[in-house]
Parts: sequence; structure tokens; C-alpha cells
Amino acid sequence: MKLSRLLPIVAACAVHAADAPLRVSPVPTAPDDGLAAVWNDPEFQKRLMGSYGMKSEVEPRMTPEEQATYRDKVVPALRGEPQAAITLIKGLAKPGATAQFDFVLGNLLFQQDDVTNAITSFTAAIGKFPDFLRAQKNLGFAQLRLGKYDEAVKPLTRAAELGGADGKLFGLLGYAHLSLNHHASAQGAYQQALLFEPDNIDYKLGLVKSAVALGNYDFALALLDELIQQQPTREALWSLQANVHIQKEQPDKAALSLELLRRMGKATPAQLLLLGDLYLVQEARDLALAAYLEGISKGAQDTLAKSLRAAEILAGRGDWDAASRLLDSIRSSSAATWNSASELKWLKISARVALGQGKTEQAIGILEQVAEKDPLDGEALILAGDGYLRAGQSEKAQLRYEQAARREGFEADALVKQAQLLVASRKYEPAIELLRKAQKTRPKENVQRYLERVEQVARTASRRS
Repeated sequence: MKLSRLLPIVAACAVHAADAPLRVSPVPTAPDDGLAAVWNDPEFQKRLMGSYGMKSEVEPRMTPEEQATYRDKVVPALRGEPQAAITLIKGLAKPGATAQFDFVLGNLLFQQDDVTNAITSFTAAIGKFPDFLRAQKNLGFAQLRLGKYDEAVKPLTRAAELGGADGKLFGLLGYAHLSLNHHASAQGAYQQALLFEPDNIDYKLGLVKSAVALGNYDFALALLDELIQQQPTREALWSLQANVHIQKEQPDKAALSLELLRRMGKATPAQLLLLGDLYLVQEARDLALAAYLEGISKGAQDTLAKSLRAAEILAGRGDWDAASRLLDSIRSSSAATWNSASELKWLKISARVALGQGKTEQAIGILEQVAEKDPLDGEALILAGDGYLRAGQSEKAQLRYEQAARREGFEADALVKQAQLLVASRKYEPAIELLRKAQKTRPKENVQRYLERVEQVARTASRRS
């Protein structure tokens, strides 16, 4: 029999032997990894790591000697301990040898989670045979595993060009593009992936994210409605739907999505605080307060900044009782984990609320605590001035305002406060000077209107005198 007729038979034997069960398994990625849905799929792992055979019509050929070595040495080694197989194949993957040895070595290293060296082997295989389909594909997968999304795009795209297109390849290509904020490319890849796997939830979710990034909100919402019908208990879908409604400035619909998530018992503390914000935008104060309190009770220590911001918003709206309840809840839920900045923030909001409730002495006492901890806090100095002014201690108020005027970022507000004190004493000219200085520092329309009224009063007083 001629050698040319013998080669296909030897190749077929090698394929058959290499497809026998191996004593290795790929290392899964963490469940919260963005790749997990595809990566940990048994069928994907089987395709990724189970291909030690050769397809001579589309891949680099072996010489008869290499085929014999592969059949007699490599295949038995693949059935044994992985490290022994790696040691053997490292000796075979020489510069002049077939690219198949480099590819197999890369697969073995990949299975041992030695991804960096696997990339080196896949790259070597491609260097010897640029159109090596499986090497291109696995190189892309390995780059993805290391989070090198930009490097993964080229080999994955090349694998698709060489005829290796399937749902998993396009799905991971979409994931890479999405991670790189290449949203139009991600959308195209996910659409291709869904042609192969039309029921794949994760590809549809990726398509939703790319559509949102491109501003195609109506398409994203339509797809989300479809996904929610398929998986109504998947909390990420409701959260994403709420975010899309927020982008469309539809707070009522966004609140409905988060409320449904809340009633399923799956809303996170951050989502509950967001729900409170949405209710507050709609002037539903009681619903907002209930959502805030629930969010704080479930994890104020994890969302402390957002919890304090919610209390600050309520205080800014003059909802003193609601803000007070939130502050008490925050203190009881998270005080043990506060840092100095959080404590100061809580104290200042508490002082503002106490002032709003007419509890002037309590507010002054709180602000003196702040002064002890941070005597340069401009916001606290202004609040203390307000407190002393309400208590009828104008000299102390003036002193605090003067101190605040020396703090960067608070100069203008402190100057206005000083001017108001002077106006109350009918000292219009020095008040006008301070107001003009404040306007030069940080112009405000309301201050400009106040300045004009004071100037008018000053002119009237001057004429009368």
C-alpha cells in the first residue's frame, strides 16, 4: 500500500484513540463571574477540552513519524496523569514540529488553569499554522479567562471566519465586546449567538445591555418583557428593567419593577433605597419612608453613604420627622461600623433636623461635638451659626460665620449669612459689600435678587434720612 493511502488511516486511528476518556477536567470559573453561564456549561467544557483528535482536512498535518509518536506515546499519556502528559508533550512541541503538539500542550495547560502558559502554546501553534481553527478559538477563550477582552476579540473573530462559528463562540465574543464598551459590536455578536441558541437567556440579557448602552430603550424593554415571562423570579431582570425605565425618565414604572422585586423578597438594600428615591420623586412620602427604612434595616452598614444621602434628601425637603426616623434607624443598624467621616455626616444631618424641629439647644450641642472632631468643617460652622442665631446669641453666630468664610468652598454662603445679620441690624452698606463679594466668589440668582432688594432698601433709608 502506498504511503499516501496509508496516511488517512493512521490519522483516523489517532483521532479514535485521542477521543477516549481522559483523566482531566477543566477548572470552572466562579459563579459570579460574567463568563460563568457559558464557561461552566458542561457541553461547552466538553467541546473546549475534549478535542485532542485532528481534522486533517482543515488543520496542520503530522508526518508519519509524528503520527506514530502521537498514537503510541501521547494518547496513552493523555489517559494518565495530566502532569506527566504535559512533561512529555513539552518535549515534542519543538520549533520544527507540527502545530498539533503545541495545541495539545495548550489544552492540557488550560485544563490545569495554567492559562498564561496555555496562551503561549496556542500562540505558538498559530504561529506555525495561522489558520488553525481550534487554536484560534481556544486562544480567544484563554484570553477571556484572564480578562484580556481586547486580546480575545481577534482570535475569536478569526475562528468564526475559519468556520468555527457557534452560539458559544459568538456569545463569548459578545461578552468581550460588551466588557470593552464596544456596544454595537456586542449587539451584533449576541444577535449571531441567538441564531444558534435562540432560547439562551444570557445572550438575550447581553443583547439587552448592549441595547441600553446604545440608547435603544424600547427594544431593550420589549426583550426584557420576554425574558421576564420566561424567568419571572430572576431578580437581575427586574432590576435591569427598572434601570431602563429610569433612563427613560419613567419613575412610576421603575418603582413598579422594584416593588415587584421587593414583594418577592429579593430586593437588595441598595435597590430598596433606590425605590425610596423613586417614590419620593412621585411625592409618595410614606411609601418612600417605608422603602428607606426597610433598606436600612437590611443592610445600612453596606449602603451607609446611600442611607445618609436619603436622610439628607428628606431633611432638605423639610420632612424633619421622616429624616429623624431614618437617622435613628441608621444609627441603630450601622453605628458600630462607622468611620469618622460617616459619624460627622450623621451628626450634621441630625443637627439640621434638630434645627428644623425647633430643638435649638440640641442642635447646638450636636454641632459642638462636630467642632471638637473637626474644627475646620465649614458646613458645621454655618449650621452652628444658624443655631446660635435662633438662640438669640448673634455674636456667637457672627463668629461662626466668620470662621466658615475662611473655609474653602463655604466662603460665599458664609458671607451671605454675615450680610443677613447686618441687614437685621439695618447696616445696609456693609451688608451690600459682603453680598457683592459673595456674588464674585460664587454667583447665585437668589443672592442677586436679595442683593438688589437690600440695595433698594438702602436707597429708601438714605432718602428718608
